[in-house]
Amino acid sequence: MGFQAMFVTSTRAAAVAATALVALTACDQQVAKLPPPSMDYAKTSTRTSAPRGNCLTPDELQAVRTEIAWQQFYNAAIQCRAGTPAFASDYSVFRVKFRADNEMNAALLQRAAGKARTNINIFKTEIANRDGPSAGGNPQYCANAQQGYRWALSQQVNALSQVPPLLDFTSEMGLRTCTPGATPTRK
Repeated sequence: MGFQAMFVTSTRAAAVAATALVALTACDQQVAKLPPPSMDYAKTSTRTSAPRGNCLTPDELQAVRTEIAWQQFYNAAIQCRAGTPAFASDYSVFRVKFRADNEMNAALLQRAAGKARTNINIFKTEIANRDGPSAGGNPQYCANAQQGYRWALSQQVNALSQVPPLLDFTSEMGLRTCTPGATPTRK
């Protein structure tokens, strides 16, 4: 290869590298303009149902909330993907980041389902079914989910228990925390 060919090749490579650097810098500046991730997306249902089964320990109730969040982030990835293709990749990263937490959550969730007098599969299905319609009735659903993903995937979050559900409907399911000192009884 002659000097002139090497010079042209080197110049092209430098131009491609410079273009890539400009594009990366523009992306960095765009990301820098976003507000820091927050939990502002999280809401709590104001509807309540009659208590169902035994009361739950705080850890069991947190396990239910964690399962609600897991289901809601999955539903958001499906329901919002048409408008924002990044939801599918965000959910993949979410699953990988919190897989171990979700697996450790299973025993507490099983106990909570037993205390709610149902089997675990029915319990999980109820959670998924309660969340499914919320997307259609909430024009901010995908925006809230996107903010939720930003929070969950941020560096300051290192456990699934730090990720609140998009909508916490534990009281709507009739689930409640045991009063300190009270002995739970079956009804």
